[in-house]
Amino acid sequence: MKKTLLKVENISVFLEKNNKKRYLVKNISFELKEGECLGVLGESGSGKSLTCKSIMGLLDKKTFSTEGKAIYNEKNLLAAKKEDLRKLRGKEIAMILQNPMTCFDPLYTIGYQITETFTEHTTFSIQEIKKKSIKILEKMQLKNPEDILSKFPHQLSGGMLQRIMIGLALAMNPKFIIADEPTTAIDAVTQFEIIKEFQKIKENSKVGIIFISHDLGVISEIADYVIVMNKGKIVSQGKKDEIFSQTNDEFTKMLIEKKLAVINKYKEIMRGKNVIRS
Repeated sequence: MKKTLLKVENISVFLEKNNKKRYLVKNISFELKEGECLGVLGESGSGKSLTCKSIMGLLDKKTFSTEGKAIYNEKNLLAAKKEDLRKLRGKEIAMILQNPMTCFDPLYTIGYQITETFTEHTTFSIQEIKKKSIKILEKMQLKNPEDILSKFPHQLSGGMLQRIMIGLALAMNPKFIIADEPTTAIDAVTQFEIIKEFQKIKENSKVGIIFISHDLGVISEIADYVIVMNKGKIVSQGKKDEIFSQTNDEFTKMLIEKKLAVINKYKEIMRGKNVIRS
């Protein structure tokens, strides 16, 4: 029986303004088990990223308030101290954010920042860190890794920074990963390679993955279970195949139909035949 890594119970997120509360996310509950991927699907503004940031303690407490529980190792992360959360983030719990430019300090080289992360969470020597840094970049399909290590963030594309961030997160061997739109800024070929890396992690280890995306195609490739969010609420939840083929929710049906329409259009342009029918 697979161990439950994270149990989320009735998380709600509120925006506090002028002594008034307005809910942005309401009563979200799910479980993440080892070696499984939970796909969180929804359009922009649905609350999927907000939910995961609340779990990680990344929301500004002056602006947002949260209710509910996120149980990890018998502790509620929503009630944890900042310092305890900081120690967990990057080591036991990895979060890969959508915008890689905000995750790197513009004043330091990529090599310096990777070294800093390894130094914070491991006992590797400088020589070992250098070797591992090069391996990370090679694994993420990046050419001239030694040259990249000497560059500053602004000298690299968003896609390259995203791949570095993903590779570094995976190198820390976390218990579970929250991946927030990790393939958004990446070309289709590299996206395919990175999804394969996530699949390998899921299949060959006990790492759990929460994979957030608005792209039904990506979610269908990697997820075992799926949550569909709309306007801050869960509208569908269950095994991937059940959600995609048997859902009764109109919003979920609409997302599936939109994806099929894109596939159909692509096939019409490329081949003019073999159109997929829903």
